[in-house]
Amino acid sequence: MSQPPNTPRGPRALNPLWIISLFLTVSEAAAGAAATQTQGWLQAVLVLFSVIFPIGVASAFFAILVQRPYVLYAPKDYSKNPSVRDFVNALNTSRNRSVENMEASIRSAIEEVIPKMLDAKMGAIGQDAIVAGVIESAREDFRHRFIEISYSQMDHDVASVQIPVGDDTLVQEFLNEAWSFAPEWVPPYTYGDRWVLIDQKKGHAYRRMGTAWARLHRKESDDRLLYSTGISAGDTLHAVPLS
Repeated sequence: MSQPPNTPRGPRALNPLWIISLFLTVSEAAAGAAATQTQGWLQAVLVLFSVIFPIGVASAFFAILVQRPYVLYAPKDYSKNPSVRDFVNALNTSRNRSVENMEASIRSAIEEVIPKMLDAKMGAIGQDAIVAGVIESAREDFRHRFIEISYSQMDHDVASVQIPVGDDTLVQEFLNEAWSFAPEWVPPYTYGDRWVLIDQKKGHAYRRMGTAWARLHRKESDDRLLYSTGISAGDTLHAVPLS
C-alpha cells in the first residue's frame, strides 16, 4: 500500500550497506581519477587496485551475508522498529528456515536422481532403502556442521536452535548468537554469571568462557577459537540458569 501524499517520511536509516556502498564508490572514483593523471607503473598499480578491490569487497560482503547477515542491517530498516534482540532473532530464524529448505531440496534431488541410476530390476523397496540410507548419511554430515542448543531448562516455550560453526568461529561470536535465542530475562554479557552451557553427554559444563573469562584475562572479549574450549560442531548443549 502506498503512503498518503501528506504523510511525513521518517529519516532513512544509515546502515552498514550504505557505508559500504559509499566507501566503495568513493574509493573507485578516487582510484579511477588518479589513474588518468598518472603514467607508467603507478598507473598500472592503480588500475590493478580498481579491479582487485571490488572483488575483495564483494567476497567479504557475501561471506558476512552468509555468516552474520544481521550486521548489515539496522532495526530501523523495518517499519515497526523492533528491539535488537527481536531483529537478530528474526534473521537467525530466517537462516534456520533456509537451512531446512536446503535439506528438503537435497532430499528431493536424491529421491529423484538415485532411483534412475539404480538397476531397473531392483524392486521399489530396495531403491527406497538406498535412498533413505543416502539421505541419512547426508543429514548426519549436515548435522555435524552445527551446534544444537536447547533452552528447555530456562524456558519450555523456547525452541532448540542450531548454530553454524566453523574452524574460525570465536567463543564470543558463538555466545552472542546463543544469547540472541535465550529467553528475554537473560541479560547480555552474563554468561558464566547467570547462565551456562552444559554438554550432558560429555558431563561437562563450559563455565570458563565469555565475559567472565575475558575479565579474568583483562581482555575486552573472549577472542579464543571455539574449538579450543572443547566445544565442536555436532555437539548438543543445554543452556542452564545459574542460581
